[in-house]
Amino acid sequence: MEKVDETDRKILHYLNENAKMPSKELARILKIHPNTLLQRIKKLEKNKVIKKYKSVINYEKTGIEMMALIFIKVRMKPDWEKTLRPLANIPQINSFLLITGTADAVITVRVKNKDDLTMVVREIQKNEVVSKTMTYLVLDHYKLPEDYNPFQ
Repeated sequence: MEKVDETDRKILHYLNENAKMPSKELARILKIHPNTLLQRIKKLEKNKVIKKYKSVINYEKTGIEMMALIFIKVRMKPDWEKTLRPLANIPQINSFLLITGTADAVITVRVKNKDDLTMVVREIQKNEVVSKTMTYLVLDHYKLPEDYNPFQ
């Protein structure tokens, strides 16, 4: 795989900010020919540097108003990861990460209300390798994953 150069980083920066930016406008900003830009974007897609394009949704405006972190302590037994992994299929789960520290995993969820949160926590607790959950409500946020853009 070829390395990502400075022009590619600039392309990634602008696409990360606005993936719907017209290619002619982006080419003008970067001072490169539009065909060169499109070839570079295709190369970034082919090399899986750009995996997909997504919308950033304001969940509060859709009625999904709560966000919570659920820390999980796991019973370590053979194939525990294989048993734990299906939790990622719960629709309200926004991210599911294995971590170090006092917990073994952390899940972020977005739900409409406390009843939905209770349902999700109970679903997680049904998993045979989950020994304990600790749930924390998010009161406010300063930066979310969709705000991350290292290609400055």
